[in-house]
Amino acid sequence: MKRNCVRLFAGIMTVIMAVSTLLALSACYRREWEEKYDTSLPSLLEKDGWRITLSDEFNKFSSIEDVYEKTCWRPSPHGKRKEEYWCDQMIDFDKEIGAVVIRTERKNNHVCDVCDVNEGIFTGGIETASKEGHSNRRIFEQAYGYFEAEVKVPTAPGMWSAFWLQSYSVGKIGNKGRDGTEIDIYESSFSRRNKTKTGNALHWDAYDSVYYKYVDHVTDVGINLYDGLLHTYSLLWTPNYYVFYVDRKPVWATDAGGVSTVKEYLRLTVEVRDGKIGPYGQSLGKYENASDGSTDFYISRVSVWQNAEYEESICSNESYVDMKSTYDKAVAASVATGVFIALAIILLFVLIIKRCYAVNKFNKNN
Repeated sequence: MKRNCVRLFAGIMTVIMAVSTLLALSACYRREWEEKYDTSLPSLLEKDGWRITLSDEFNKFSSIEDVYEKTCWRPSPHGKRKEEYWCDQMIDFDKEIGAVVIRTERKNNHVCDVCDVNEGIFTGGIETASKEGHSNRRIFEQAYGYFEAEVKVPTAPGMWSAFWLQSYSVGKIGNKGRDGTEIDIYESSFSRRNKTKTGNALHWDAYDSVYYKYVDHVTDVGINLYDGLLHTYSLLWTPNYYVFYVDRKPVWATDAGGVSTVKEYLRLTVEVRDGKIGPYGQSLGKYENASDGSTDFYISRVSVWQNAEYEESICSNESYVDMKSTYDKAVAASVATGVFIALAIILLFVLIIKRCYAVNKFNKNN
């Protein structure tokens, strides 16, 4: 009995020590990026050099048409995204809350002059990019600065919302992320099992199957981000690194990809993967229509600031050359060289085997 107690005690102490070690390692990892980068939130309105460049508090507007008329926001491109369809009709305005609302719904009677289907899952997004048919409208693009959105994320399974920046030149290859990086300030794919977690990611080099690269990071912020309340997601983008925040507390900092140097536009969108795996390996669950607002994405405010010192480091999209053809030739040459070397090695082995066979045959005959 005493021996069993000793073993039990030893087992418990082993588990405690293992958990403590993991927590210590986690803390060290967190301190690593916190010590490497200045993650303090700028006192934007108090420090010299900072100025506000975009200030859209949507409670000042009366309708979605009013938002479109008086701001640089427009619906994201109409059409099929992956499994879902982005449609302008799914973007609405909630007068009581004073927020832009992106609704999501599975329909079998959808009628739209642009959509070529009437059945499917329909949702959408808003963004500040220029697009065909709107060449004369106001747009907003910026490199570096501080970007912040106050939102209430959808809580239903099968879907997620995101606040992200995108570049027109992200399709170029060979300059790492400097010529344009997709910057995911947050993605809300944790509603089923990890409600206190949030994800950030960087993507660059054209989403190409050969050259595409990305890094992502998941943080447990310790509070329920799917509590039906507004939360603030933000990014400090300097010429040297990025810092990501939730409710103005830093959750990650990195310089992965070499830091984008070109202007990018803002996007607030919803995506659906019914019963599939979403960002950060999260099982999203089955999407179902709901009348309780859980499929709605509310956007209350978007604000952007710029720092005068950062502007000196901005580059144009044209300053970077797409190196894909050069890289393709190098890859092709490497493959050809590899094939040649492999054939040479095979030929050498064949010659050696034939030589050994001839020697053995000669020895047997003599």
